[in-house]
Amino acid sequence: MPEISVVIPSFNRPELLERAVKSVLNQTFHDVEIIVVDDASGEGDILSRVEKYSNVKYLRNETNRGACYSRNRGISEAKGRYINFLDDDDILFPEKLEKQLYCFKNNRDPSLGMVTCHANDERSGTLIVKQNKVKGDVHRQLIETMLFKTEYVKEIGGFDEKLQSSHEYDLLIRFTEKYTVDYVDEVLTKEFRSINQISTNFDKKIHGAKYLYKKHDERFKSVGILFWLKMKLKLWFLLFRYYVGKIFGEKFYRKLL
Repeated sequence: MPEISVVIPSFNRPELLERAVKSVLNQTFHDVEIIVVDDASGEGDILSRVEKYSNVKYLRNETNRGACYSRNRGISEAKGRYINFLDDDDILFPEKLEKQLYCFKNNRDPSLGMVTCHANDERSGTLIVKQNKVKGDVHRQLIETMLFKTEYVKEIGGFDEKLQSSHEYDLLIRFTEKYTVDYVDEVLTKEFRSINQISTNFDKKIHGAKYLYKKHDERFKSVGILFWLKMKLKLWFLLFRYYVGKIFGEKFYRKLL
């Protein structure tokens, strides 16, 4: 049984997918299985890109079902005690899994369910370092670049397949109700700008924000009325930014970040 499972959903990006797969194969920690979930790609041959690697398991959806369905399918097939979700257009730096696993093994918190790290983020077209210095009970925060305990992800039901965006945020809201977080204070992954990225699909972002806040409205209220109002204001500002992006373009959207 592998110690870590890395799940990579992919759609019509065979060259980028192979780059992502190679970044996992180049890890300093080697007890890893890679699960590629092909979301019914029609361009290029994804299978030919990954079948040459012996520790890659290839799954193909019969129809295009989206990233959340593909990740959930990967979760159901995962055999590792820990699980890492990797987008097909991003990469892991060589020591990511080793250092996050070390953090897990040396943390005495029995509720620890996730270890994160920092990321180089080029999705806006400009390189920035995304800091994720979070620890303990972080139920009110958004975190990415995670290594999870697999059983805990399964316990909360994985990803919500009705969401068109904000998939990770929704997962983390539910995940951090029960489990705590630690981090490795290093940049261990890189997120690239690519075509068809959800971060610039404003229709999906509008739908995702409305659905997310409606779904968790009672959960936000249970924290307290001031927190609920804070989250409402956050929703309205998010929607304002997304509509600006939809009407005037990404350049004006980025100015509001």
